[in-house]
Amino acid sequence: MTDPQPPDAALAEPSPRRTRGGDVIVGPTIRARYLPGALIGLPLVSALLSPFAAAGLQQWRFGRLREGHDALLEHVLAPSWVQLLLGALLLWALFALWGVVPMLLTHRVVHLDETSGMLTLRKGLRTVDRAELGQLDYAVGEAERGSIALIGIRDEDASGAAAAPPRSRGREATTTRQWVVQEIGWDAASFDGLRALQALSGLRPAPPRGVLVRENRRLRIARANHELAERLGMPWRDEYEHDEKAFRDEFDRVRRVLGGKEKPRPGDPV
Repeated sequence: MTDPQPPDAALAEPSPRRTRGGDVIVGPTIRARYLPGALIGLPLVSALLSPFAAAGLQQWRFGRLREGHDALLEHVLAPSWVQLLLGALLLWALFALWGVVPMLLTHRVVHLDETSGMLTLRKGLRTVDRAELGQLDYAVGEAERGSIALIGIRDEDASGAAAAPPRSRGREATTTRQWVVQEIGWDAASFDGLRALQALSGLRPAPPRGVLVRENRRLRIARANHELAERLGMPWRDEYEHDEKAFRDEFDRVRRVLGGKEKPRPGDPV
């Protein structure tokens, strides 16, 4: 996670997705992950590969005609544009089915019932683990796409009381198990599920995903600019951490100085 953000950003109210019963969903739903690929990516791939499917439909139609079949279906498939369109649709349906099946089997998400305080870990369409909100030890995750969330659950001891935090017990008595939620940074609503879980459990909620993504991008740009400045021997100023334009202007000036196109100033690299 990045450094804490200003209080107004951290206190923004989470807006997570919810189930039909009103439970908070920690992580992206199958629908949220599946629709962008099914409606944008797969149609493009299907359109590119449609000539191969159209050739297969054409051969199938010729085979039907050689066998003496000359019905409405053979007449509909006669135009090449119909073969291309139908081929693209068939490929899209095949790819869409191929993509959703493994997602249904492996997708992980956590449901939180705010009324009962019950946490449910679901894998695909199955419930694989349960815990109470009071057993939550930690809940962390990154805001970038491709990241995961880690949720620590303290098991109950034999007397029924929640196990003490790992710091107060010996290594052998640690009973914290860990849940993994995939693609917690898929979108703002997915990350807000984690933020809502943190807030309801008494942990400090993370800033909104948009704030963290912008901050991570700023840090990446600042690190890259710092490396460029070191290569030229250019002095680094604190303002460059937040003002990319100021750095670019000074960087271009130093390059002109080193190239002999501009007179150097005091402190410029030689």
